[in-house]
Amino acid sequence: MKFTLSLAKVNGQTSNKSYPDITAVTDKETLLTAVSCDHVCGTFKHHQRSRKNFLSADCIVMDCDNDHSDDPAAWISPSDCDSLFPDISCAIVPSRNHMKPKNGKTARPRFHVYFPIAEIDNEEIYADLKHKVQLSFQFFDANALDSARFIFGNSGNTDVTSDSIIWQEGSMTVHEYIVLMADNGTDTIPAGSRNSTLSHFAGRILKKLGNTKEAQAAFLAEADKCEPPLDRVELRKIWHSALRFYKDVSKQSDYVKPDEYAKPDWSDPIPFDRLPVDKFPVDTLPAPIADYVAAVAESTQTPVDMAGTVAIAILSTCLQGKYRIQGKSDWIEPLNTYSLVIAAPSERKSAVTHMMIRPINDYEIQHNQENAALVEASKMGRKALERQQKALIENFAKGKAAQSDLDDLAQKIADYEEVKPMQLYVDDITPEKLVSVLSANKGNAALISTEGGIFDTLAGAYSKVVNIDVMLKGYSGDTIRVDRIGRDSEYVMDPALTILLMAQPNVVAAVLSNTTFRGRGLTARFLYCLPVSSVGSRKYHSATVSQEVSMAYDKKILNLLRDDSKDEIIVLSPEADSLIADYAEELEPLLTTKYADMADWCGKLIGNTLRIAGLLCRAETDSCQDFMRAGDPLAVSKETMEKAIRLSRYFLSHAQAAYSVLPESDMYKQAEKILEVITDKKLTAFDRREIMRFCRSFKNVADIQPVLDYLEDYGYIVCQSAAPSANGRPPLPKYLVNPAVAKTTAVSSVSIVQ
Repeated sequence: MKFTLSLAKVNGQTSNKSYPDITAVTDKETLLTAVSCDHVCGTFKHHQRSRKNFLSADCIVMDCDNDHSDDPAAWISPSDCDSLFPDISCAIVPSRNHMKPKNGKTARPRFHVYFPIAEIDNEEIYADLKHKVQLSFQFFDANALDSARFIFGNSGNTDVTSDSIIWQEGSMTVHEYIVLMADNGTDTIPAGSRNSTLSHFAGRILKKLGNTKEAQAAFLAEADKCEPPLDRVELRKIWHSALRFYKDVSKQSDYVKPDEYAKPDWSDPIPFDRLPVDKFPVDTLPAPIADYVAAVAESTQTPVDMAGTVAIAILSTCLQGKYRIQGKSDWIEPLNTYSLVIAAPSERKSAVTHMMIRPINDYEIQHNQENAALVEASKMGRKALERQQKALIENFAKGKAAQSDLDDLAQKIADYEEVKPMQLYVDDITPEKLVSVLSANKGNAALISTEGGIFDTLAGAYSKVVNIDVMLKGYSGDTIRVDRIGRDSEYVMDPALTILLMAQPNVVAAVLSNTTFRGRGLTARFLYCLPVSSVGSRKYHSATVSQEVSMAYDKKILNLLRDDSKDEIIVLSPEADSLIADYAEELEPLLTTKYADMADWCGKLIGNTLRIAGLLCRAETDSCQDFMRAGDPLAVSKETMEKAIRLSRYFLSHAQAAYSVLPESDMYKQAEKILEVITDKKLTAFDRREIMRFCRSFKNVADIQPVLDYLEDYGYIVCQSAAPSANGRPPLPKYLVNPAVAKTTAVSSVSIVQ
């Protein structure tokens, strides 16, 4: 007997969807280890547990809490395995609440049964099998049949040992048993399973029809399938035993009467993710930059988050390569950053970026105009050396030049440093060309784009090869070395690359779902900004940016651009060091709990916080000459570190929203469309064809079915199968609407904490 479980890295978190550890269970010991963790049967796309991500399963797990009766005599015990599951392969494990009070119920046997099956790669077939098993063994929880249902780890119950696990190697799977016992009018019930099968059937039919003549007649009809037949005395014994069970069940306060048997036991639906995100702390930026950011946001009628995040990238572009910050004696961070603003079309991303980057453009243009002659002379000098080289090679071949002449010219060419036009940033570029730009700019470059097309290029949209090395090394400062056939090799010893991208939510969702990008750490390097849209509340006559504010901003940026420092070290004051240490120690234990799903991103957050602190520290200084003349290194103050940590917490809240909301944002929107129709039409039930008539955006079954499954997963609707029609054609499934939908608002947008 062997089956597969997927384990989580955290325990007890109902919101967790990540189950990355795939484990093969082959005996009691491996099962005991696996069930100590939160787990789910089967495997899922990107290890994200949900019905729509279902890949395959070779096991089903059923839950028994014995909530059907408060009479201990009516409880099902794991030791009843032989009679409950005759010759069926299974493993029975006590749950974390075994023999403990739960939900107001007294302590009683609570356990899970794992049934190995032949692998199923169709979610609907798998879910249907779980329902059929529950119908056959009705002491299993009918509310625990989701195909992506997870089981809490039982590590908190010290009574669970390998000795408490029942491991039964049977001759058939539960699926084979269900098929054998299927009620299709022709199957027989063989000896060895007659009593068990009829007992289960009697319990089901009594619960469905009550103690009625119809129930009794159905039981006798089922008994006619026994081969050989059971005598009347044995049948009466089975029936009266089932009546006692039914009597106990019908006394319970939560008992569902036969006429309401088909109605679901509704609970409140789960709200779609509502994640609060912080508002950008503008006051953390140096005054001229903060004033300009606020003015740009007002003029463009955009969230201040957008201009504020661009400001961080502008500071990186100005200061990368000039300064680094020392966290500890053996830990030094460069000052380049990667930023990603997530906004839909028509959010005026280009307008904001253009206004923020204007002084960099002006500086670059002016510099190139002033140095145009020098650049041209440098080109001419390079060409002259190349002509000398060609002539000298010919003369050397003819014996008219000595080896020393070759050596002298070779040294001149090697020492020659060509002056090139200034290029502070690039936009539309390939990874290969970006390496060349870094090489030409002595290791420093910035990629600034109001689109996310670079991600398609990185993923191999044009070359069919994923190439993200320059992005990875450009962030960390690792040496870049590129060797190509037919071209000179390129080396960048200490690269410092700044990236600012603005992309639409669906683009970022695809990026975060890209296993290569995330697996190699690309997504973990970005500071995410997910501003709340201003569309719908924007004013036409907004206040423009004043000349005074604009000039102060220009002066500050020009001051940073003209700084000719090279690899200066910024240090931490004792107070700043204490603050960043406390912040790191606060964050570290949360990497395995609260932030386990994004531990890769959080693992780089302290480093990014140091980089932000370094940028703020230099930007708050009017002139680099002041501290250089003093002979002391530039030091981050307590106040500056407090600002950096506030910015860090801001980006943390937005990263949480990006990592958890974006991959399913499209699904949220589609689900909300259906919920709006349900509410507007006051629907209590519908079929798929009916809802497609109301929601014209769904063109076919493939479009709408995943959304219906999603709504069912969250408890807004439930699917009820109907019996085939007279001609054998299966009818459309009927969906019942949770009565709570009318008073429930599904939230898909993130909310801002002021």
